[in-house]
This record gives sequence, structure tokens and C-alpha cells, in this order.
Amino acid sequence: MYFQFLLDAIFGPREVLYAMECSICGYDEIYYLDAQTKEQIGRACECCNYVQKFDFTNNK
Repeated sequence: MYFQFLLDAIFGPREVLYAMECSICGYDEIYYLDAQTKEQIGRACECCNYVQKFDFTNNK
């Protein structure tokens, strides 16, 4: 349950884009989309307790 609260705090409303095998633990690593913009926002692995938020801003 803690992990879901962590995802809520970091990503907010989200949808699953796809899941693949985690390269560290072998559990499912899930990639997420923003629920409103449909842009990829990050990935997380519940077994590793790993969360990464993506920032695709274009700095010119």
C-alpha cells in the first residue's frame, strides 16, 4: 500500500503504458502515462521500491 501512495505523490493520476521485466530484480517494471496529457511520465518497480520520473522538457 505504501508504494501506491508513493506513486500518487510523485506521478499523480496515471495510466499504465506497459510493463516489462525489471533488469535488477526480475519483477514487473511498469511505465506510466499522465492520465490527462497521455505523455510518458515515468517508471517504477514495486519489488525494488524504485521510482523514476521522466522530464522531457526541451531546453534551447
